[in-house]
Amino acid sequence: MITSFYYPITMINCHTHTFTSKHVPENFLPGYLKLVASFVIQPWMINLLEKLRMKGHAYLLKKYYNFMKAGELGSQEKIFNHLQGFYPEGTQFVVLSMDMTYMDAGKLPESFENQVNQLSSLKQKYGDIIHPFVFAHPERPDILNFVRTQIEQNKFTGIKLYPAIGYFPSDMRLMDVYKYAEDKQIPIMTHCTRGGVYYKGELTLDRRTDPVTGEVFPKAKKGVFTEVYSDPERFQPILEMYPKLKLCFAHYGGYGDWDKFLAESWHENIESSWLYKINQFIKNDRYPNIYTDISYTLVRTDLFTVLKTFMETNEKIRNHVLFGTDYYMTEIEGSERFFGMNLRGFLGESLWHQIAEENPRHYLGI
Repeated sequence: MITSFYYPITMINCHTHTFTSKHVPENFLPGYLKLVASFVIQPWMINLLEKLRMKGHAYLLKKYYNFMKAGELGSQEKIFNHLQGFYPEGTQFVVLSMDMTYMDAGKLPESFENQVNQLSSLKQKYGDIIHPFVFAHPERPDILNFVRTQIEQNKFTGIKLYPAIGYFPSDMRLMDVYKYAEDKQIPIMTHCTRGGVYYKGELTLDRRTDPVTGEVFPKAKKGVFTEVYSDPERFQPILEMYPKLKLCFAHYGGYGDWDKFLAESWHENIESSWLYKINQFIKNDRYPNIYTDISYTLVRTDLFTVLKTFMETNEKIRNHVLFGTDYYMTEIEGSERFFGMNLRGFLGESLWHQIAEENPRHYLGI
């Protein structure tokens, strides 16, 4: 490991992944993209889809491209070692597991249980350098005990949610998990951007009905309906029950909402903005443990100014933003090292220390 001459602080990257292509279901890609993927995927293919305004398919192909590139490394440990190579010795990483068993996209070449066992082995080997998060899917049998086993026996640090793959975060089967997390102050990370992986099965009446409010949402394209599951306001009833829950909205709502913030008047549309909703949660004294991370979204360097302004003008936001990159999802956008160093240079040492060390320590409880 190369020691640092440019990172005097102990960095913590709060959003990374190490799962391989073996942990991705066989029908992750729709038909014709699966055909494309049978050849050697090149970045120009993704760019072409974006130019043809097929952004949803471009996003999926980009994800799959990253899965395949990571899969070439052969194991979670090799992916983790590759990630470490972009950072100075002593850097710590939150590694988020991903359970795609129940998204109705076919079989997984390697089970989620194996993915978790491999992460447990990495935790034993690397100690405090790695902070694994266990994925909590409401359809996994006896989910509370599964989560408790990883936290209490295998020394996992937190819990990962990804509602877009087919469930409301207020699913009743998760309520005991939230209570456990609040009681033990275990950090939760939830996917919170309008894009991403999504549920492939039929959007039945049950899957379109909010478990708490009973509201039935109209059918929509599967890739669009994910916005219903992932909307930050879905956590409002959960936070009413568990106001001290330590919850991070990953990706700060996504750069699409940041673009709208810069381009549009907010007099009419402000309450529909996920960026606005997340900031409101953070600023609400009733919920002292709400965080957000900048993973993937801040690969867009033109948004650095917005982040810096938020942090310099509001103390609560400054104290609740976490550094994270979304490695290895960002690999096609540019190098991991560039992400961190470019942001650090723009923010300056004080704000960088805040998001890369101080805030993560409070969030993780270390």
